[in-house]
Amino acid sequence: MQIIAIKRGQTLEILENLDIPDGQVVRIEIIDAQINQEQGKFGDNLEEFRRQHNIAELDIDVDAIFGDVRDKSPGREVNL
Repeated sequence: MQIIAIKRGQTLEILENLDIPDGQVVRIEIIDAQINQEQGKFGDNLEEFRRQHNIAELDIDVDAIFGDVRDKSPGREVNL
């Protein structure tokens, strides 16, 4: 059985319910898992996605979808 836990201080927070009896001895093996194993490959993945899917054929109006997403205010004053 493999379970996933998150370390918080000296505590391991288990993210799922375990169906094991109280008093059962368990062995824990710590594996240093990389959160983003595909780091540095975003461009390659994007290129592959674009090869597989022709976005232009979908006729998506990007301005209609994302036109009001960005805040148009000038922002805070910066003193350099």
